[in-house]
Amino acid sequence: GASIGGTSSAGDDIDVSFGDLIDNLDFAFMGSLAARRDRWTLFADIIFLDVSDGINTTANIVGRPVKTGIDVKLKGFTSTLGGAYRFWETDSTDLSLVAGARYLWLEADLDVDIGSRVSRKYSDSGHVWDGIVGLRGQTDLNDKWYVHCYLDVGTGDSDLTWQALGGLNYRFEKIDAVVGYAHLEWDFDDSPTFDDVHFSGPYAGVKFRF
Repeated sequence: GASIGGTSSAGDDIDVSFGDLIDNLDFAFMGSLAARRDRWTLFADIIFLDVSDGINTTANIVGRPVKTGIDVKLKGFTSTLGGAYRFWETDSTDLSLVAGARYLWLEADLDVDIGSRVSRKYSDSGHVWDGIVGLRGQTDLNDKWYVHCYLDVGTGDSDLTWQALGGLNYRFEKIDAVVGYAHLEWDFDDSPTFDDVHFSGPYAGVKFRF
């Protein structure tokens, strides 16, 4: 249930709600995979988003109203991957140190038609790699219910990136039901397009254990 927000390099606020994303969504995929042995865990998560929208409006060109059409297409891919070492453990709680990397790729295409004679196309794309460090943990409330949390921070191609999430989980025989809230953010002081971008919102899903 994520929304997209941020600030452009010109200082304009960006706010795309979850409802707007669903209305204009072409395709999306989100998932994660983890492998654990003894104290070590390898993990990776993937988010891909393909959104398009068409806007018809009227622009004031040299004092005259002119019909204007704008077609916007945005594709984005991000992945966080790395490893974790469990350094603290009790009967109900474990805590792990995380190290890894985060990748972000964005592509935007913009078609602008002004009246019936003027048409312009704009396209831009870019990607960043950042190293991250953080913590992840889990606490059992009883034999069925448990909570988990994750926090990381990093830098590299971007000035700063960080992620925080927390969730409540219920164990069935082979799967777990999961609900929670997550926030993922990048800061780009030197970018010609964005000063910062973030994704945040609630999530729900299932975790398969094998």
